[in-house]
Amino acid sequence: MSQSELDILKRALEREKAARKAAEKILEERSKDLYASSLKVKQLLDEKSAQLQGVFENIVDAYVVMDVNGNVLKFNEAATKLFGYDIDKESVNVLNLIYKGDYQYAMASYMDLQTNGFFKDYVARVYTKSGEVKWVHINASVIFDRDKTPIAAQGIVRDITEDKKRRELVIEQKTQLDAIVDNASFGIVLTHEGEILKTNLSFQNLIGYSEEEFLKLSIKDISFSEDFPLSKDYITKMDAGEINNFVINKRYKKKDGSILWAKTNVNAVNDNQGKIKHQVALIEDITEQREKDLMISLINDVAKSILGKLEINSIASVITGKIAQFLGTDDCVIYIVNSKEKTVEQIAAFGSKINTENQVINNLIFPINEGITGRVAQTGVAEIIKDTSKDSAYIIDEKVRLSELVVPIINNGEVIGIIDSEHPQKNHFTKEHLKAIQNVANIVAVQLKSAINTREKERVESQNKQLFNQLEKSNDELQEYAHIVSHDLKSPLRSIDALVNWLKEDNKDKLDDVSLQNFAHIESTLEKMEQLITDILEYSSVGSDNSETTDVDTNSIVNDLMTMLFIPEHIEIKLLQKLPVIKGDKTKLEQVFQNLLSNAIKFCDKDKGLIEIDVVAKPEYYEFSIRDNGIGIDKKFHDKIFKIFHALNKSKDSTGIGLSIVKKIVNLHDGEIWLESEPQKGSTFYFTLKR
Repeated sequence: MSQSELDILKRALEREKAARKAAEKILEERSKDLYASSLKVKQLLDEKSAQLQGVFENIVDAYVVMDVNGNVLKFNEAATKLFGYDIDKESVNVLNLIYKGDYQYAMASYMDLQTNGFFKDYVARVYTKSGEVKWVHINASVIFDRDKTPIAAQGIVRDITEDKKRRELVIEQKTQLDAIVDNASFGIVLTHEGEILKTNLSFQNLIGYSEEEFLKLSIKDISFSEDFPLSKDYITKMDAGEINNFVINKRYKKKDGSILWAKTNVNAVNDNQGKIKHQVALIEDITEQREKDLMISLINDVAKSILGKLEINSIASVITGKIAQFLGTDDCVIYIVNSKEKTVEQIAAFGSKINTENQVINNLIFPINEGITGRVAQTGVAEIIKDTSKDSAYIIDEKVRLSELVVPIINNGEVIGIIDSEHPQKNHFTKEHLKAIQNVANIVAVQLKSAINTREKERVESQNKQLFNQLEKSNDELQEYAHIVSHDLKSPLRSIDALVNWLKEDNKDKLDDVSLQNFAHIESTLEKMEQLITDILEYSSVGSDNSETTDVDTNSIVNDLMTMLFIPEHIEIKLLQKLPVIKGDKTKLEQVFQNLLSNAIKFCDKDKGLIEIDVVAKPEYYEFSIRDNGIGIDKKFHDKIFKIFHALNKSKDSTGIGLSIVKKIVNLHDGEIWLESEPQKGSTFYFTLKR
């Protein structure tokens, strides 16, 4: 290496040494300044601590003081407990406490501290010494010396970890609750003084309005004024604090103009002073179920009302009244079709078309090819006219009505009559209305045909025999149809029972004791109704089949029953002698013995019960007897107990049909049944069966 190169390196080394000395001097001066600043902070803190010692130590939240470089200078007891550091033994810098994901937010807040001298409501996460993550809320400010120079910062740190968890849990639960409410199968409405505040999706779908549209409506806007008296009393009691909830069935106006029938459960939401803050209504659509219930009720009412009636005008008058009430109209007419004369005759009406004696004021007769009624008479096809002003066949009777429902009454493929009902408003009649009236037409067809035949019989005596046969056949058909209708009643009962169980399950945390008790009453009533229908079916089926008679060992029947029936230990059943073999229907005779033995067991009130079965052979029949020492029956009831629905001891498992079935079976076997009894001493039932 040349001398010049050595000189260059030497000069460079000297410059580097000079630069290092200058840097060391600057660092030394900076350290002195930092140390002096720390002394000032410490001195200031010592002064303030002496003045605020009690306050400082008793601050519930963590209190932290740091220098301008983030070094922690002081923790109170709460801060030590929160972060886990003992600053008397170890150094801590706030940068080590900042959660990594919140670093940018922390730096931005620190800039606010430098710029403004404070920051408020800083919420972020921090690390503790153990590595645990905590959520904290911080309010901080800059500390100045006597020369107004910033020398440190102080902050109140509140641990909000548990609060945040609770809030998040509440938010989560509210979200879940909102999801449940929005997706509930029934409508939910929040109201205040009749104004709609909130609706769920189900109610929006039920009525047809959007959530935004509902906010512009009130309960009054979607209700019928005729229904207000129904709920006024409940509302008054709720406002007075007498009740907190009530349930009513009411109508709602749907956006498309149709009607929603709903079971409405209204509950009050009170504030801390007990005043009503809101009302929550649970809306359950019962339109379809109500239509079914009304349909069943209509069919039953019509069937019972016309039963035994043979006069045509009397039958038709009953039908028009029942139908008008069901359809919610003041106009209903029954026409008879005369196929020979090709005319349609008005024979009964409801409303303003009849006088005080239920007679049609203006008995119209017109050709079968005129009007909507004539059209249905020709086609045999029912029609719903939504707007009569658009149907050229519409004939004005007494006044214009915009909706019309026309249903043919058909018997053996022939249109024998017409049910015609009108309503002043358009689109009044529904498919459910049509179905219900068709069912009525089917029921009354036989009876109406019988009535028509009876009228013809009075006119033409030469056709007496033919009319009698037709009437007998019609009655048989009516009995068969009534049996089918009764049997079909079980299906909706089971549906009601299922809906009640679903409703209880869906609302098990919302129902009070009264509601649960009401549900229990419903379930009990459904059980009794189903048993009643079963017994009615059984009663109606006795004698309806043509089972062949066989040799029946009555002794074997009784022995089998004694093993099948539940016989309490305190009751003894004695067979006094062997019972005979007779001709008869084994199944039906089993019913006779089973009913009589079951009653004897059920109504035994003695500590030691005794039931004796005996038989006496007569020349033409056997006289059986079943004697017990039970509660007995007063003589005035001896004839009544064999009549249907006459149960002397009302209970949930008694429908009052059992003994009527026994009597019917015994009569079918050409026998008789009677009893001898004295209250509190017991009863003896006697019945005879042919040998």
